[in-house]
Amino acid sequence: MTAQVVVFIASKNSNTTHRRVLWRTSEADARKICSDERTSGRSHMLCWTAHYIDDPEINRYVRDNGAYAQVLADHDVTILHSFGAHRRPDRRLAA
Repeated sequence: MTAQVVVFIASKNSNTTHRRVLWRTSEADARKICSDERTSGRSHMLCWTAHYIDDPEINRYVRDNGAYAQVLADHDVTILHSFGAHRRPDRRLAA
């Protein structure tokens, strides 16, 4: 089985006590994502870790706004888990 890791946003001026996780992927895919120069800027970068990836006190999944869609496509990345994947479906009835 391939090792799973989380890819998270590291911000230069942030003092959060948790990781802002975008996705859970394989380690190989995380290395591709985080090595791509398009995933870092002046005040942030995407990083990955295999440490404590199941701890909800440390990891908070955040919504993917699509900013890295082309990076994911270019590297043929498989997302194993992301924001909303663990949420219950909307049970409201259609009018």
